[in-house]
Amino acid sequence: MNPSSPDGTGQAPQPTWWIEAWSSQITTGLALFLVLCGVLTTISFFTPVCIIAGILQLLASGIILSIEAPSFVPFLAFARPIGMFVEGKPHWFKAAFYGALALIPFVIGVGLGCFGFFFILGFLANLAIAGLYGKLLLGRKAERDDMRFQAGADGQPYSPTSP
Repeated sequence: MNPSSPDGTGQAPQPTWWIEAWSSQITTGLALFLVLCGVLTTISFFTPVCIIAGILQLLASGIILSIEAPSFVPFLAFARPIGMFVEGKPHWFKAAFYGALALIPFVIGVGLGCFGFFFILGFLANLAIAGLYGKLLLGRKAERDDMRFQAGADGQPYSPTSP
C-alpha cells in the first residue's frame, strides 16, 4: 500500500494507464499517419501497381478516422453515429476489426507486387492500431502476489521454501 498514490487508493498507478486513457487519440494520430502513407503510396511514380494498395490504405484510414476521430475532433459530427456504434463494442471486436483493416490492403498490395517504403510503413501503422486494442484486450498484469498464488500447486500459494 502506497498512501501517497495520486488516486488515493493506496496503490501505485499501473504503467499502462495512458494506453487506456489515450487510446482514441493514439488511434487517430496513427490513422492520420496512415493517410499520409496512403497518399504517398498512391502517388508513387516508380511503382504504378501500388496505386490500388494506396487507395485501399486511404479507405482503411477513412474508416478508422470515422470511428475514432469524433471523440478527438468534435466538429466531425457526421461521423458520430459510426463512432457511437463501435464505441460500445468490446476490445476484441475493435482489435479484430482493425486487424482486418490492416490485412486487407496488405494482402492485396503484396499480391500485386507493391513493396514500397510508405506502403510497408502504412501497414505497420495500421497494425499498431490493431496491436493497441490487442493490448487493451489483454488487460493489466496481475499483482505479484496473485501471480505467485496462481503458480502454486493444488490451490496452495507458492512458497520458495515448500517441498
